[in-house]
Amino acid sequence: MHFSNRLLIFLLPVVIPIVLYNVSPNLLFVGGAYLVLLFVVSVIDYATNPLTEQVAVSREMNSKFSLGVENVVTLKVINRSRHRLRLRIKDDFPDEFLYETVLHECRVSPTHSTDVSYRLTPLRRGIYEFVDIHLQCWGVLGLIVRRRRIPAAVEIKVYPNLQAVRQYELLVKRGMLHQIGLKTSRQFGEGTEMERLREYSPDDDFRRIDWNATARQRKPIVREFETERSQDVVIMLDTGRLMASPILLETSTLSAEELTTQKAMLKLDYAINTTLMTAYVSMLKGDKVGLIAFADSVHQYLAPKPGKKQFLTMLETIYALPVHPVEPDFEEAFKYLASKQRRRALIILFTDILDSDSVEGIAAYVSQLSKHHLVACVTLTDSGIVELAEQGTQDSKSVYQKTIAERLLQEKHATLEILRRRGVITIDVPAHQLTMAVVNKYLELKAKSRI
Repeated sequence: MHFSNRLLIFLLPVVIPIVLYNVSPNLLFVGGAYLVLLFVVSVIDYATNPLTEQVAVSREMNSKFSLGVENVVTLKVINRSRHRLRLRIKDDFPDEFLYETVLHECRVSPTHSTDVSYRLTPLRRGIYEFVDIHLQCWGVLGLIVRRRRIPAAVEIKVYPNLQAVRQYELLVKRGMLHQIGLKTSRQFGEGTEMERLREYSPDDDFRRIDWNATARQRKPIVREFETERSQDVVIMLDTGRLMASPILLETSTLSAEELTTQKAMLKLDYAINTTLMTAYVSMLKGDKVGLIAFADSVHQYLAPKPGKKQFLTMLETIYALPVHPVEPDFEEAFKYLASKQRRRALIILFTDILDSDSVEGIAAYVSQLSKHHLVACVTLTDSGIVELAEQGTQDSKSVYQKTIAERLLQEKHATLEILRRRGVITIDVPAHQLTMAVVNKYLELKAKSRI
């Protein structure tokens, strides 16, 4: 319980009799009576405050949060009393989440309910705990504020971005994939490869008639397509130390101090979000999807399989995948892949390459893989380094920063060029463009039958 601002205002007139005591001592009796009356009214306001029994608050949200995007939490407030109430609510959400506001105020009509919604943005995968809901309720007269803590502890899991998957599924049904930057590829018949020409039969679709062959044979001829076979897509996730570098969210306004306290997403988290979306799109296209997560050794492996069950297995595998503070062993990872993956596949490697020494080792193994597989190397453009490279030089510190940033960018471009010369497809884009860039490249390669 504590006093409201309104009660403090009502207490101010008590000062008048004290100030005017020398003029009229009887004013003290008036002030005392006023103070007693105010006390009685406050007790009544406290006693009739309906917070304890007639106000209920519950939390509604998904049991699985999506990484790096806003997740909605709704507090449902029910007023069972006969008075209009003013309430202030504070929810104990995990400290690691980005938030809009902490305190939420609302007014609820008698015997009505209202919803108070707010948004949280998780920046790390894993298991987190919401604790209790704290409630303040002003009395009917607005003099006394009562407090109550409502037990509401619950665990939630932060997964890779499931919202993007749901959005993609919805836009597929509506035929509106262009709204999220995805390019659609034209589908031909029931397959991509024509197997043979044959004479037309009444059950055939007239759109499959080959008019050139019909003119030559002087009778209807149709094209018969070979049913398209599912292809293999294997995603390789580098979980080494460089993938632990933080990158600010595109819409974030975080300071350097917040960045050092892990108020930004890791490169690995961006890669995992893109992995999930790529796997889902591949599943819908009928392809088999597999996964290798490695650092100094291979930590997780999923053989390529089709279907939603494989997608859910991959989701559970990568939702809590940790970063390892070690250098990645590309030799072991590629050798492991070669021993497991005999069939031709699209290999998508998510990593971070900064120097030519490391890329020469990668290129040697990729060259061997390229004989049997199509390899794509995906890296993230660090917008912070780009900004430093493009900044003006006003003092010695800015000159030093600009020089180092330009050198890092030049080394990265040189290493990616080495990979391109070895036949590797390279994708280097800012974090907020990563998912669409990788998915579009997959769709492009599939449309061109390069997998």
